[in-house]
Amino acid sequence: MSVHNGRDPIAAAVRRATQTRTNTPPSAGQQILATVDIAGEQDLRVDTHGSGNRKDWGGHIAITTDNLLIYLHDQLAARQYAEAWIDAWYNASRLPKTVATGPSEHGPVMMVRAHGTDTVDHVFDAARNLAIIRIGGLTWRIHDQAAWATTERKWREVSALAPLILPVNRYQAAKPRSAQHYEQRPAWAEIRGPRPTL
Repeated sequence: MSVHNGRDPIAAAVRRATQTRTNTPPSAGQQILATVDIAGEQDLRVDTHGSGNRKDWGGHIAITTDNLLIYLHDQLAARQYAEAWIDAWYNASRLPKTVATGPSEHGPVMMVRAHGTDTVDHVFDAARNLAIIRIGGLTWRIHDQAAWATTERKWREVSALAPLILPVNRYQAAKPRSAQHYEQRPAWAEIRGPRPTL
């Protein structure tokens, strides 16, 4: 008997990464699945707005490429996207250093608003020699190490910025503090013993 009790986790990840979700109803008004193919050095740009203050509900980090815009609204989403790219190092190491690319075709542009967490899958497609990263309904097919390295580097930058810009969880409201909390001094703050004299 194997460690996985007869189940193959790699095969399960491949099925999850390649299956369509038409058999399950969407949890929101609509569900969109998208695939982005990348090869060669990527030009990702990072833009920030707001601060890490929980009252700043409009704060976000925006990551843009030629055909994709991702708005990260909380640290959970930023950490998940960054870790998904960082954790793909093994699959990316099996890719060629670079592949020949032609002129880029700018297709439709897509925007993603990310908050909270979603499912993440990493797959190496040996038949096509691709590394696949899937976060929720968004899938990246990575053709070479140059594409992965430049993208992963930018996600590390985003991971470092997130605690400064984003609230931990966008939809968790700040808890109001009672007036008693402000007026009462903790017991450890009181000086014990006789008062010092001059």
